[in-house]
Amino acid sequence: MGENVGAAARAMKNFGLSELHLIAPRMEWPNDRAQMLASGAGDILAAAKIHPTAAEALAGFNLVLATTARGRDVLKEIHTPEAAARRLRAAASDGIRTALLFGGERAGLDNDELSLCDAVITIPTAEFSSLNLGQAVLLLGYEWLKSADTTPPVRTRPTIGVPAGRGELIGLFEHLEQELDAAQFFFPPAKREAMVRNVRAMILASRLTDQQARTIRGMIVALVRNKYRGKV
Repeated sequence: MGENVGAAARAMKNFGLSELHLIAPRMEWPNDRAQMLASGAGDILAAAKIHPTAAEALAGFNLVLATTARGRDVLKEIHTPEAAARRLRAAASDGIRTALLFGGERAGLDNDELSLCDAVITIPTAEFSSLNLGQAVLLLGYEWLKSADTTPPVRTRPTIGVPAGRGELIGLFEHLEQELDAAQFFFPPAKREAMVRNVRAMILASRLTDQQARTIRGMIVALVRNKYRGKV
């Protein structure tokens, strides 16, 4: 189906795979439905090469891994997607031409096609092992990109704005401490200095921008005003 090829091309574009080979496609080519589903990956479709057989499609490659859900029926090494991506990445870095082979939507790859490959990839699933072609390409493409990705596993979104100046922060400290004194928050008095230091440390750890510091001061003013509104 053209939709599946278009979805596969979009997944390739997402994760840095650019060379698409189609083996004996049963649809018209070029295909309008493929273009619709490609969504920004039209260049990959335009450059796609058509081959009558898997043997001809794979002739120019040195390392080929194939996807199949029939892992127990294949007398080859069976890779997880992550392990396969690492193997392909290492080979590609040595200048070796590598390829991923995906089967058709209904029947997958036959034994003759699998025999042309160095190893197979089985994507772990729950009870239902059949994946849409676009999904399979997306999963393998993600693992391919991840195998060379240096993004930290956890990161903080950068703060938008100028970091608050020391004068702005000192004004916030004094304003807040004045109102906390009025509310008798620092109790017992003997622990006031330690409590003040802790409050300041919490504020500094927040890495406020100048706008955020001014906003907090405005919040303090509003809270105090509303508390005493109507009182003599």
